[in-house]
Amino acid sequence: MSPSLSHRFRPLIAGLLGVTAATACSSVTESNTKLSSYGAVTITGKNAPAGRATATINAVFFQGLSATAPNSALQQGDQCAYALIDSTTGGATGSLKVGESLALTFAGASVAMPFSSASSRYEPATGPVLSYAAGDVAAVNVPGLAGAFPAASITVKLAEPIIPGRLVVPAAGLPLDVTWNATNDATAAIILSVRYGTTPTSTVPNEQIYCALKDDGAFQVPASGLAAFVASAPALRSVTMIRWRTKEVRPDSSSLLHIVSTVDTIVRFP
Repeated sequence: MSPSLSHRFRPLIAGLLGVTAATACSSVTESNTKLSSYGAVTITGKNAPAGRATATINAVFFQGLSATAPNSALQQGDQCAYALIDSTTGGATGSLKVGESLALTFAGASVAMPFSSASSRYEPATGPVLSYAAGDVAAVNVPGLAGAFPAASITVKLAEPIIPGRLVVPAAGLPLDVTWNATNDATAAIILSVRYGTTPTSTVPNEQIYCALKDDGAFQVPASGLAAFVASAPALRSVTMIRWRTKEVRPDSSSLLHIVSTVDTIVRFP
């Protein structure tokens, strides 16, 4: 299938659990609508030496009228689009306390995740960075709190370190060949971001070809979409590859607990 490269959109996992709360801008009120409770556990990994990865983790809980959670297992085909690069940063914050501490088992180690009043989220007491290898898992137990969120537990296989193959800027009219160490695991998917500057006066990368891919180890970015990338100043060209895997559970009819594990690496062209 030839991907369409004409649509601009925000990255699909930039908001890992987005809430649509209409109470502030419509006639809907809490008196006639039941709010649901949501929990989002985010594990963000980076490649590390010796086939390992390092990761940070946090969890937030909140209420809303509706929410959508991305599902890595639904990535059945390969799709690409042009997208502007979102350079905003910031950590997630919650609005619910669901107990004094979550219990985390990470790569076989037990870690407490106490609640931080400053950010209204849960983070490991041992420090922000944890280490793991391919095949390791993370499990989170939520104690629950009456009226906020029920007791629940969730487990995810951590996203394996992603190792790109050799990347070469193609000649005009040729595709960009991208390869990596595939898992061929239907629960995992790949995000590919090919970044570049769009004008001769660009000083930072300001556009990307953003692709959502199956984790099968190979993809060709079509030549028809690469004109701006090929013409970009070499220093502004790079490729970011992200492997991600999700899981979700519903502890009751009005609650959703979601977990996502990602790991990424950046390749710069010589």
